Amino acid sequence: MNEANGAVIGAGAVSFLPGLSLAQKNKVKLALALAERATQTAFDEGLVQDWYAYYRNQLKFMGWDAVSAEQVHWPDTQRAEQVDKVLGLIAKTAGERFASNVEVSLQRLCNSPQTLAILEKHARERGHFQLLSCAPAGQNRVDMVMYHEIDTQDAWRAGFITRERGMKNVRAELVRFNILAFENSYLPKVQARVVEVSLQRIHDYDI
Repeated sequence: MNEANGAVIGAGAVSFLPGLSLAQKNKVKLALALAERATQTAFDEGLVQDWYAYYRNQLKFMGWDAVSAEQVHWPDTQRAEQVDKVLGLIAKTAGERFASNVEVSLQRLCNSPQTLAILEKHARERGHFQLLSCAPAGQNRVDMVMYHEIDTQDAWRAGFITRERGMKNVRAELVRFNILAFENSYLPKVQARVVEVSLQRIHDYDI
């Protein structure tokens, strides 16, 4: 498996910068899959209206915390002017290395038709789309920029990744994940069947 492999989980594309071990990436993907499953179930049952807010809280329970403002790495001033609006927002939120990683990840995802079709299907059904780029932060911690975009179902037709973005309903933030806290406090409480079903929601692709 390529060190910089990515994955589609629900309506989100997850990518990894170099420096994370396979075990660390698998824990991150499992946490995201568990949060995605719990959120979508609650949303389908009409228990929540704000999908992203509930998803964000699910991650918080597992060991994800917002990164303080002084920890955000701002890119050079010209970066946001030179790239697509999505990448510009990601660069502004978390730094150029995250934006570059997402750009490469999306290019490779477009070359993986079967996995891309899964992402497009979920985006159409749910009316939202996510980009989640992860990087090592030391001491079994992972930084992740979360980009979440909401639009009408018609907007998520085939090829939506490369279309011009309206940027009307988007959110982006940088969060940090404590892998050991996830392994030692949250994961032992999760039933094996829930983990098994959540793992089935992960669709890997090479970057």
